[in-house]
Amino acid sequence: MQVVSKIGENAHTFDIEPDHNNENLFFMTIGNKRLKVEIIELKPDSITVSIDNRVRFFELSREQWVIKEVAATTRIYPVEVKTPQQEELERVLASYESTESKSIKNEIRSPMPGKILEIFVKPGEKVELGQIVAILEAMKMENEITSVIDGVAKEVKVAIGDSVAIDQVLIQF
Repeated sequence: MQVVSKIGENAHTFDIEPDHNNENLFFMTIGNKRLKVEIIELKPDSITVSIDNRVRFFELSREQWVIKEVAATTRIYPVEVKTPQQEELERVLASYESTESKSIKNEIRSPMPGKILEIFVKPGEKVELGQIVAILEAMKMENEITSVIDGVAKEVKVAIGDSVAIDQVLIQF
């Protein structure tokens, strides 16, 4: 599995390969260097690992179970770990957000390409800000599409099973 890690301002891409005989052992390939990594002890706020037979201890700071900072010796490093797909999704969403302020607020548009799995709104129904109006499958993930306004659905422009493009109108108010 390929992973993108951002430590401070430096981004690193590396591969992780599990050892199928030992769930605490895996191999990381960074550039042309392959490292043997074994988890010795894992706690909610710390991890002790052996990296190429050198034991390291790291304290972890989490937000909603996602690691945000790692402390090693006397330094604290802000950390982000993502798959390349998450990195691409964030890039696409960032470009969408930059155009969002220009979009018409009386419609809901698809934030990404995908397939409509469910629709929870019918024409004439009252919709509240933040209400889930549809489920969109993208990159093997189910994404809740929520209303950006309070209003009454005028027209639902898609059906269950439809493939949609980024920025395609889903519902008009």
